[in-house]
Amino acid sequence: MVHDHVTRARQTVDMPPTYIKVVVGLASVIPLIAGVRNIVAPGTPLSFIPEDDVFQAHLHGSPKDPRMAYVFQLFGCCLLYAVAAKLLLAFGHSEGTYLRRQIMVAYGVLDFLFAYLAYDYWPQAQKSVVAGFALMHCVEGSVFLGDALLRPRPVKLGKGRNFGKAA
Repeated sequence: MVHDHVTRARQTVDMPPTYIKVVVGLASVIPLIAGVRNIVAPGTPLSFIPEDDVFQAHLHGSPKDPRMAYVFQLFGCCLLYAVAAKLLLAFGHSEGTYLRRQIMVAYGVLDFLFAYLAYDYWPQAQKSVVAGFALMHCVEGSVFLGDALLRPRPVKLGKGRNFGKAA
């Protein structure tokens, strides 16, 4: 089956490279856990995230404000939306090469914006509270933008405008 062989070869080319899957997978772990935490137990520090107790106390106050807990539950949902979309982008179906490129540009830019806003908020003496988080988003944003702007994407043959034309 020549067609089956060509389809499998094209799918291999269209999927994001392994390094993108590794970076997205690793960069999704903490936001996934934090998103679930924010929904289930907003304001509760996670001991394995450096200085999360400082971050949570600063934003939630003492005693904990129920309105801020509600805002963090909504933020937790937003984190889970983003994580799910990034994981589907990296590990999902092999088609949609150009759409995937556009989404990678959007996520890359937003990763840098998110890192900047998170880091810029804290005074110089407390930048360590979010430095690792900001760095993680800068690495992920760099990988997304690098792939979107530098990896060649061959035109596919098949239905639509290119039907019957040579690549």
